[in-house]
Amino acid sequence: MGRPWPAPETLLPGGYRVDRARLALESLSVELFRVADPNALANAVDPAAFAEDERFPYWAEVWPSGVALATFVGRRDLSGRGVLELGCGVGLAGVAAALRGARVLFTDFDPDALAFAAANHALNLGPPGAVRVLDWREPPAGLSAEVILAADVLYERRFLTSFLDALRALLAPAGVAYVAEPGRRIAEGTVERLEAEGFERELHLEEVCVHGRAHAIWIHELRRPAA
Repeated sequence: MGRPWPAPETLLPGGYRVDRARLALESLSVELFRVADPNALANAVDPAAFAEDERFPYWAEVWPSGVALATFVGRRDLSGRGVLELGCGVGLAGVAAALRGARVLFTDFDPDALAFAAANHALNLGPPGAVRVLDWREPPAGLSAEVILAADVLYERRFLTSFLDALRALLAPAGVAYVAEPGRRIAEGTVERLEAEGFERELHLEEVCVHGRAHAIWIHELRRPAA
């Protein structure tokens, strides 16, 4: 019998120098395909193209918030739960959730990010990850999840309101969202707005070491009312 799933590396998009790393996240060990030089990728962005579609390859970096959220999720039993990762990048947090038993849908605005996420799910679990292009400004009708993950997505003012709108549209009643952010001033008071709408919020501090530097990351646990 042949291999039941495609080789993970065949899922990666073309045109990138890719390396492979193993991240030790307390109880979990996660393997990742990563863009070898995210800075070079960022430097190659055409300003005119960016002005037209607002795309920038932030997804190609493994950010400390993603490491913190993956570590946090790795302590939870998510067996059988439906998880949606918003702005998944290379899919680290979603892969951690899948390793803890979740059924994960990776979403991002950039199709190349989704290809990396699908490949990283396959690298760790066998089958390719389920992916979907998602624009926060137009969250699709009929899509919802009982758990939402989002790491370091609150970095530009123009995205703040659309992120909250997407969270409201996609989080199921009685669902929970975990939003990780490094304490950027621009994000202050953003997810807190949901408390006025009846969401319960609990704040966690996760400390991680990335590239030899310590980072303190805030994780907002947001529980939506059942009705």
